[in-house]
Amino acid sequence: MKVPRKPKKEPEIPQSSLSDISFLLIVFFLSTTTFDIKKGLGLVLPPPSNGANVQKVKLKKDNLAKIWINKDGAIALNKEVIPLTELKNKIHKMVTDNPNMVISLKTDRKSKYFYMTRVLDELRLAGAQKISLGTN
Repeated sequence: MKVPRKPKKEPEIPQSSLSDISFLLIVFFLSTTTFDIKKGLGLVLPPPSNGANVQKVKLKKDNLAKIWINKDGAIALNKEVIPLTELKNKIHKMVTDNPNMVISLKTDRKSKYFYMTRVLDELRLAGAQKISLGTN
């Protein structure tokens, strides 16, 4: 009598530990990944207004100082180009002479964010409290 042969099984990759390995890999990557936390500017902005209660305020030219930063980082105060080192002293004098002074800071769209933050830091050190920000 002839004994029937059992067919040979094809070799397989054991899948029972596959989920364990993938779980361990996920835990490893999550625990070793560092998340980059970006800091913004610490500015206190006014609350948003609805369209019905918008009041436009007209300023006297004596109460307005305009600062312009171009794409290369050059600073102009009331159309006069000045270095960053002189900005603090000039703004401090303007603010102490006129407490109602509003500083309008505008930057070129192609200028670097770094230039605006440097000027904002100098304005804070000079004691400027009323600052208007804008881009061109």
